Amino acid sequence: MIPKLNRFFYQRSFIQKSVIFFLIMFFGIGSLLHSQTRLSGLQLSLDYYLDAAYKNSPSLKENINTIRISEIDKSLVESENLLPQISLTSNYIFSPYFNNGGKIITTDPGPNAVGYDIGITNGGLYSAQINLEKNIFNGSTIDALQNQSDIKIKSTRHISDVLKHSIKKDVTELYLTTLETQKIYFLSKEIADTIQKQLQLTENLMKSGQVKQSDYLLLKIESENQKLSAEHGYIDFEMNLSELNTLCGLQDSSSVQLSNIDLQYVENKNFSKFLQQFSNDSLLVQNQQSIFETKYSPKISLFFNTGLNAVDLENIERKFGINAGINFSLPIYDGNQKSLTRQQTQISLKTIEAYKENQKIQVSNKIKNANGQIIFYKQNLKNISDQVETYGSMMKIAQMELMKGQRSMVEFITLIKNYLDLKKNYVSSEIDYLKAINQYNYWNW
Repeated sequence: MIPKLNRFFYQRSFIQKSVIFFLIMFFGIGSLLHSQTRLSGLQLSLDYYLDAAYKNSPSLKENINTIRISEIDKSLVESENLLPQISLTSNYIFSPYFNNGGKIITTDPGPNAVGYDIGITNGGLYSAQINLEKNIFNGSTIDALQNQSDIKIKSTRHISDVLKHSIKKDVTELYLTTLETQKIYFLSKEIADTIQKQLQLTENLMKSGQVKQSDYLLLKIESENQKLSAEHGYIDFEMNLSELNTLCGLQDSSSVQLSNIDLQYVENKNFSKFLQQFSNDSLLVQNQQSIFETKYSPKISLFFNTGLNAVDLENIERKFGINAGINFSLPIYDGNQKSLTRQQTQISLKTIEAYKENQKIQVSNKIKNANGQIIFYKQNLKNISDQVETYGSMMKIAQMELMKGQRSMVEFITLIKNYLDLKKNYVSSEIDYLKAINQYNYWNW
């Protein structure tokens, strides 16, 4: 039988060895953490999701098609205004006469004949002609219409740039949210695994009478709580990952891990691209006025036709010929429409300018607010980092107290939980800091 004093030292040595084993297990678990979680699949980066979002965006695809349509519009302008228009026409008019001595069709009806006035119908019409018409001196109209297509293309491309910029901001925001839940899950899993292993150690100590049963039961309850917390963390990550896949047009895939990202400030811009659309809108309004005013330019066109044109079947084979001429038109008065439409154009331009000034203020305020958040979260991160470092020193002291029997195991576990909760807080603050940079980069564009 072991003497009392020797047995005391034996038990104390056993506890110390157990504690040392527990501490090695706790502080070494971080390096093995990823291999012990469910997230052991493919590791994906932010660029992967951004590329997928750009590729799968129906709005971006629509804009590409809109640009193609505008490019075709330029060819249509040439077809309608620059190239000659050729057509084939054919007509037959039957204008019979009754009570005309048996002659139903004639160009010389008798005085008792019943039918349309010969001056209107010519007794009939037999026509089959090829017609050609060509507008000339209409360069201003062609330039205005093609300029309209160019402005639409430029505007659509800018809209695509704005859309891609917004997609980048939204995908980055959701990626950071998903990354945060992933990191929180890792930490929750670390807590759950650590306490579970300590629970097994405590159970052995309880069986040998070295740990109170109440301490063991409290630790067991805490172990179940931490398992549940880790499960909730995993579910949150899966839900955010599913939203990220949906936003990027991806099918839900097997479990993956997200890579860390390090967002950098974008240099301050002297001109905001958010204002470019207002310039495009102004150009489009002015162009519409230019198109309208082309109606006041002289319209000159050449025409030519050849073929059959007859009012009587007699000697119809000799009724083939040609026609050529010039059409000219010039508006003289239309109720002062030019002046009225110019007034409308100026009002529209003032409206666009008002929206532009308002957008300037919004962009400036957004940049200022985002910059303020960056400064706040950066300082907050430093404060939490200092707390983590201080808490790390406390943990070393607590280890020594635990080995000397001056601190209970339950107290030490509580310290571990608080320490890891502080690390969770650091993760959240880090993500908030990156989100603030993301907002700043979005508005500073």
